[in-house]
Amino acid sequence: MGVVWGVAACGGDPISFRGGRIDALSAGPPGVPVPEQDIETFAEKFRLQGFNKAEMIGLVACGHTLGGVKSSDFPDIVQPPPDHPDEEEEFVGFFDGTHAFDHAV
Repeated sequence: MGVVWGVAACGGDPISFRGGRIDALSAGPPGVPVPEQDIETFAEKFRLQGFNKAEMIGLVACGHTLGGVKSSDFPDIVQPPPDHPDEEEEFVGFFDGTHAFDHAV
């Protein structure tokens, strides 16, 4: 996925990409790691799902590079800007405010 985004950001030809997953055969443990947890607990939750620390860091880093955070989930981290049209409407804050695939976060 990094190559696809990197080439596109540099104006290169489109590269076909098919994302997907392998569906689980049974439910995993409830809950997901949250920012308030200490690093040992956080790493243990990922270990129980079959990930090592390097994979954990890769997943978290990519998630925060490509994803966003909902204000309803983390109001202390993400507040809607003053000009947000509707206080009741969900606001998603992105860690990268440039909305470009680059290093300027």
